Amino acid sequence: MRNLIFVVLTVLVSACSKEPLPSPDTSAFSIAADRISVSGISSGAYMAGQLHIAHSALFRGAALLAGGPYYCAEGTLSKGIGPCVQGGDPGIPALLDYTRSASDTGLIDSIDNLADDPVWLFIGTLDDRVNAGVVDAARTYYRELGADVTLINDVEVVHGMPTLNQGLDCNTFGSPYIQNCDYDAAGELLASLYGDLAARTEASGELRIIEQLGGPDAQMLEKAFLYVPASCAAGANCGVHVAFHGCVQSSEFVDDAFAKNAGYNEWAESNQLLVLYPQVAASKIAPMNPYGCWDWWGYTDENYATKQGQQVKLIKAMLDSLAGRTL
Repeated sequence: MRNLIFVVLTVLVSACSKEPLPSPDTSAFSIAADRISVSGISSGAYMAGQLHIAHSALFRGAALLAGGPYYCAEGTLSKGIGPCVQGGDPGIPALLDYTRSASDTGLIDSIDNLADDPVWLFIGTLDDRVNAGVVDAARTYYRELGADVTLINDVEVVHGMPTLNQGLDCNTFGSPYIQNCDYDAAGELLASLYGDLAARTEASGELRIIEQLGGPDAQMLEKAFLYVPASCAAGANCGVHVAFHGCVQSSEFVDDAFAKNAGYNEWAESNQLLVLYPQVAASKIAPMNPYGCWDWWGYTDENYATKQGQQVKLIKAMLDSLAGRTL
């Protein structure tokens, strides 16, 4: 069972840095409310989908790497481990029925907001941890709701984050779960979400630490990472991209590795984007969440996938805090 759970929870990490981190920062920024997006890998992909669907009025689009459709686990780890990771029929009609009902009752924003939203999906051809059919199910789900879906399924890489020049060989699965494949997944997904981008440049801004107020109550850590381009620090009107790590990828396990090396910051610097890297906590009581995965099967409470979900609420509050207002 431990190995099965690890299949669900394994996710991307980046090479660990031992350099001292900046002090916490809680400054408000000038935020462009029409330039807010989200992405994630594996368990983080499921969390990205939850945030996108729950707050579709706020997010312009989402990118999911090795993740499936919204509410796939339906509140049970057994379904999560089964058709939502290993493959099989996840029951798309039932998931769509739940989504429409949640929209009608206000548990999530109106699904009308999803029409034409860009959604970028990715699965590596060598990924033996998440079945390709899971990602194809996410494509079917999003298309039924009118989203503009792009599926990338032809990159020869194992379960991991493909980058231009970081990590292991493309066919090598292991820590830090980032692969040096001459394929810039972060750049590709950001271009899909935002359109034409200025060329990537050196990430010369700051990787700051910010508070996750109430984090322990949501089974999250007390601190998160925030990449701040120089232009955003100087007062420019900036967008925000939320990037979710996967299991065993939070700062408890890898320090600031994912936040430094996943490839987002170089694009953020040249395109006036803050990048928020929320951090989830590992449970000390097995088997709830020993690998520090995002809640996409209901270990916090039954509302986990809605605007009332503890982790969803906290991350929305963090975005409001960054803007100094309710977005």
